[in-house]
Amino acid sequence: MPTYHKVDNGFTIGPNATQNWSWNWFGFGPNQGPVIFMADPKSGQSAEASLLTFDLAKVRGAPNSPHGNEVFYRFKIKNLSNITVAFNLEIIRFKDLIP
Repeated sequence: MPTYHKVDNGFTIGPNATQNWSWNWFGFGPNQGPVIFMADPKSGQSAEASLLTFDLAKVRGAPNSPHGNEVFYRFKIKNLSNITVAFNLEIIRFKDLIP
């Protein structure tokens, strides 16, 4: 069954900016299965807040990297708005689909 996480760490993104993200679960198993990431604008913004989450990649580290061959995820968030937007990060993991 999918697992839903809402991460509220005070994330913000400037007007028309793009951020590069990396996410992992190092130490909790090498592979969390298919994962969906979504930037979730918080309510109470001063104007319309539109965030685009894109370019999701599943990456396996090199054998000599600090975490060996463990899997991590890279993606980008773009603010399509003309204001700085505060947001949460929503994550859905489908680890149960891994045989």
